[in-house]
Amino acid sequence: MAAPLIYRCARCGAMNRLALLTPGRQPVCGKCKADLDTSGAPGHADLAALERAVGSSPAPVLVDFWAPWCAPCRAFAPVLERLAREQAGRLVVLKVDTEASPAAGARFGIQAIPTLVVFRDGKEVDRVSGALPYEELRRFTTAATLGVAG
Repeated sequence: MAAPLIYRCARCGAMNRLALLTPGRQPVCGKCKADLDTSGAPGHADLAALERAVGSSPAPVLVDFWAPWCAPCRAFAPVLERLAREQAGRLVVLKVDTEASPAAGARFGIQAIPTLVVFRDGKEVDRVSGALPYEELRRFTTAATLGVAG
């Protein structure tokens, strides 16, 4: 049996396991009953939401620490979006605006943006700073989520 797909509810932040996606049927959150976005688009999080997601996600979590004034962050956004959509259900992708949530940047020791951090089983497994090209981002997340990160 294939591993369940994991989707984070944008409304309440709950992690939802789905055995499969049925065409024509809109999945809903098991906690708050809101429609679940299964596109894989990156979700936005502050420190509290990030800590809940990292602590409760059965899937790896990729976090992009960024700021709206950062040109490399803005240029990198479509690359992250592409990977997030391709990995929908297998990887939870979150964006943390360090300008709006400076406590999140401080809590995770973010010294440069963009910084990407991968969490698995509630623990940080790897990080990289800088905007990555798509293939390098894919290699980074694959290595980190499979446990072969440096």
